[in-house]
Amino acid sequence: MRSQLFNSKNRNPNINYRGESPSRLDNLTDAVFGIAVTLLIFNLSSPNSLEDLIVFTKTLPAFLISIGFLILIWQEHVRFSEMYTLRGSWLVFLNSLFIALIIFYVYPLRFLTLFLTNLIFGTDISLQISAVEIPDLMIYYGSIAFALYFVLFWFYFIAIRNKEILALSKYEEMHTNYQQIRIVIMFTVPLLSILLVWILRTQSIAWASFLGGMVYGLYTPAILVWLKSYKKAAKRSLDMGK
Repeated sequence: MRSQLFNSKNRNPNINYRGESPSRLDNLTDAVFGIAVTLLIFNLSSPNSLEDLIVFTKTLPAFLISIGFLILIWQEHVRFSEMYTLRGSWLVFLNSLFIALIIFYVYPLRFLTLFLTNLIFGTDISLQISAVEIPDLMIYYGSIAFALYFVLFWFYFIAIRNKEILALSKYEEMHTNYQQIRIVIMFTVPLLSILLVWILRTQSIAWASFLGGMVYGLYTPAILVWLKSYKKAAKRSLDMGK
């Protein structure tokens, strides 16, 4: 699936894709993502009445959001491994940590999306959580989201430290540096949410929960600014290479 996905996409002609053939570690990571999706599916309860069927249908957005988040994280790993062919104990350690976090990510992700389903659609899906525990849920979720992207940051850090071994071109070096910046954005937002919730929870549970969630809206402007800067750097790198 990994090869089919990226063979069907338009690739950047300025990048040398070194990971055409997935390694055993890549295959193991793909298998773990498959297990994570399976765990989400097994968490779905079978409807036994029309009322259950309606509630089941209302959980579909939560399920799709959960799957979407997992695919986004999986694609981050695929993008890295298709461009770099690094080996070594540190990469094995980081990949093992990444795999463990994915499994731990499934349940808080599922719990959070079901909680949002109850909140938005007014359903009564059985979740044992009180209002005062909502900040704890947000801190729990944010911590794992932060950890996943923080591990991905170290993937790119190792790549740029081994640029001579990988024989990265100037353009590829620029690309790698900007991917590091993007990953920093991805783990800074949940970190800001955690800090905000932690500070405000003693003052107001409602404001801590609301503002902690709104922080994730920073992704859109931050990534747009990053993308604009990346395009300028890419153009400048190509012009210098001529």
